[in-house]
Amino acid sequence: MKRYFQISVHALILTAFLALALTGRLDAPSIILFAVGAGWSFHRTIKDLPPPLSPKGAFVLSLVYIFVFLIDTGIVSRSFIPATIHLVLFLELVKLCQEKTDRDYFYLIVLAFLKILAASSLTINMSFAVTLVFFLIALVSTLMSFDMYRSERKVSSRTAGVAVPLGSMSVWATGWILLIGVALFFLIPRVGTGYFSRASTPSLLLSGFTENVQLGQIGQVKLSSAVVMHAKRIGGSSSALVRWRGIALDRFNGKGWFRTNRAHAAIAAAQNQTYTLRPMDNSGERTHYRVLLEPLATNALFGPHRVRSIRGTFQGLEVDGDDGIFNRAPALRRIQYEVISEIPIRRMPNTAAAEPEQIPADIGRQYLRLPPATDPAIRALAEQITGQARTISEKAAAVETYLKANYKYTLELDWTPGDQPVSTFLLSAKAGHCEYFASSMAILLRAVGVPTRIVNGFLMGEYNPIGGDYIIRQSDAHSWVEVYVPDQGWLEFDPTPPDPRERPTGWMAQLAHYVDAAELYWNSYILVYDSGLQFQLFRSAQDTAQSFQTNIRNRSDQWIIRSQVLSDRVAGQMQRMFDNIAFWTFVTLLALGIAGLRYRTAIRTQLVIWRLRNGAGTVNDDVIAEMFYRAARLAEREGHRRAPAQTWREWILALPDAGGRGRLAKALEIFEKSKYGRLPVSAAEFTVLEQAIRELKA
Repeated sequence: MKRYFQISVHALILTAFLALALTGRLDAPSIILFAVGAGWSFHRTIKDLPPPLSPKGAFVLSLVYIFVFLIDTGIVSRSFIPATIHLVLFLELVKLCQEKTDRDYFYLIVLAFLKILAASSLTINMSFAVTLVFFLIALVSTLMSFDMYRSERKVSSRTAGVAVPLGSMSVWATGWILLIGVALFFLIPRVGTGYFSRASTPSLLLSGFTENVQLGQIGQVKLSSAVVMHAKRIGGSSSALVRWRGIALDRFNGKGWFRTNRAHAAIAAAQNQTYTLRPMDNSGERTHYRVLLEPLATNALFGPHRVRSIRGTFQGLEVDGDDGIFNRAPALRRIQYEVISEIPIRRMPNTAAAEPEQIPADIGRQYLRLPPATDPAIRALAEQITGQARTISEKAAAVETYLKANYKYTLELDWTPGDQPVSTFLLSAKAGHCEYFASSMAILLRAVGVPTRIVNGFLMGEYNPIGGDYIIRQSDAHSWVEVYVPDQGWLEFDPTPPDPRERPTGWMAQLAHYVDAAELYWNSYILVYDSGLQFQLFRSAQDTAQSFQTNIRNRSDQWIIRSQVLSDRVAGQMQRMFDNIAFWTFVTLLALGIAGLRYRTAIRTQLVIWRLRNGAGTVNDDVIAEMFYRAARLAEREGHRRAPAQTWREWILALPDAGGRGRLAKALEIFEKSKYGRLPVSAAEFTVLEQAIRELKA
């Protein structure tokens, strides 16, 4: 038991250390030194070698480390918390390498618990949950084996063969602890946001999603594959092509885009944490998504265009004049929200209409501006591309098609943008990323009098079939154009050709999908689990139960209806059969056939008797037996029944009627001669039996 207990202690210490190391907050030298020291101690324990450190040596090392701790705090780590973690790791190694008392083991268990507690405060990743499970198994095993080890020493006995049962018991106990803990976690009412939801993670997107964006910033963002958000469709159309709209910019100065009006307007939330931006007008395909947004260096929230309502726990929401949605306070943690949008559908106007399309004056003033030093060649190119188009939609479609067909997508620019990056891209380079395509389309359309604005956001992302969600990464960052079309509003156009880069496939990509699905569940239902999500889960469970009851009720009603219809059909068929004489003829013949089959021996015997009475046939054993039994039944009618224990002769001798006794005695002699003597019976003897029956009847 001592060996098992010591192994459990090492497993406890190593799992706690692994949890601390996976936080990423522990320096590499500390990880290497402690791993080597703990591994060496574990090896000596397995080999049953004596401890290498004496109590005096441990005391001296501890005194020396006091000065090391001061140097670590002031010079090496320059912080109290990392130095304290180093101190805890040192004390554990010292305790592992010396002869240990029960108090020392208790200290080791406490130090391991402090490490797992420190890890819980330093990370919110799913890796902590995995290491916590192994830590709990080791902790249960250690505590149980510790108590058994102490009891073993007190009674001077040895416990053999308990490693496997004790290990299994530890796993089962941990499983029940986790099961009860998870149930309590989901059932206990949410009274706050909790530590995990307050824990911050490094923000992403340091550029490209502000109110002042220079050309090329989105291209830098696309170089990273970091996950920005997860989105899962929970309702609406599945065929709608979604772009995750972020921030819209309306003014171009030749090198970058910015917003003219930076004012935001606050919107109020309903009691169920729903913010309604505008009512549904059935202008497009309705879609409903749940979004888990990572901490970003922008207050913008992302959703499909056009957003009608958004639901979630926010400190406040604001909107701008370009349909952008913003969190009132910077998001230092993950945000989960639901968004309902209507994806607009392009409608080509009637080109035969007499009246030209009218652009409102305020739209023209804000969204038709061109940089002062716009290259005249851009205007000439715009007129050339849209020369055959008559409506705004046709002009926008013509420019979109032209850029996709004649220009190449790349993130590696081999040309210098210069003072006129759009002109250089359109007239000479003809290769670039989405910002140059979107900016070029916006400027070309403005040059021919079409209002435009540029939008920065994300493409739909990579679909994960395991989790049923879309994974949106920084590499999915994208720019496109919104064109104002009278009577339709702002419509999306994307002139950028498809990205030639291929996403990874194969078993590694499949494994990544499983990991991502697990992380999505961890983030959605653990880290951001609040009262709103708890209410949704309870409401979903209630709806599921009600739906189940409704299905059971509907199916029972259907079975009742089907049974009633079947019984009516059967009753009708039976009534028709009863009214048919052929049916009764068949039933009669069937009954006669069954009776004949069942009593065929008796019928055959009666037939032989009838023939004998008419002077034909041969007497056999069955005939004699039938005649004797008939005579005996006639005698029993007088009230003198034969007891089961009586023989035929005893019963006949006990009859009170002397005449009956004589007749039955003669019949018995013939019966015994035929049945037991196996002798032939003559016709005269058959006549004797006939006479006895007639006399008994009389």
